[in-house]
Amino acid sequence: MRTASLIINAFIFVATLTIIVLHFRKNGAWQIGHGLKQFRYFTVLSNALCAIGALAVAISQAGGSLSHPVFVLKYIGTVSVTVTILTVFLFLGPSQGYGNVLSGDFFYMHLVGPLSAILSFCLLERRRMTLGTAMLGALPVLLYGAVYIYKVLLAPEGRHWEDHYGFNRGGLWPVAAAVMLAGTCAVCLLFWKVSQL
Repeated sequence: MRTASLIINAFIFVATLTIIVLHFRKNGAWQIGHGLKQFRYFTVLSNALCAIGALAVAISQAGGSLSHPVFVLKYIGTVSVTVTILTVFLFLGPSQGYGNVLSGDFFYMHLVGPLSAILSFCLLERRRMTLGTAMLGALPVLLYGAVYIYKVLLAPEGRHWEDHYGFNRGGLWPVAAAVMLAGTCAVCLLFWKVSQL
């Protein structure tokens, strides 16, 4: 199991890093601004966080043990990409078309990467954790949500973001925020239950 965990997590890190690096290349030239702009998307941030956790797990597994801080880091990253895949299939897919949200790099970042993280965490790295530790998984969504609300609704002209996820469609951002937070907490509780098996 340790070897399988090492291989899968190494794959997650290398694949994610490759895709993120290629985001800095557009029309045959390296463009730093284009690459940095991608980090306004939770998809990219969640996969990057998960990749960092995956690298830490791979290194730990190679060393013969998985420390608790590394376990928690991988867990938080796994919750983040779980939120990503659920958002894609329950919200973005129906509104934007599954062909669009699962094409190109999105096939990995919206599907393969998250599934790899979920399966490796649940089957190869699972251990008991407290409810408090489990709820730490909601932190990235809380932080991103706060930034997203500011950038979409409050930021001055020239510094704001377009509502690329459509969460403020019809002015319903409070509903979207509540649903996202509740859904993320439900994901954390589900992982907590799995950890008790």
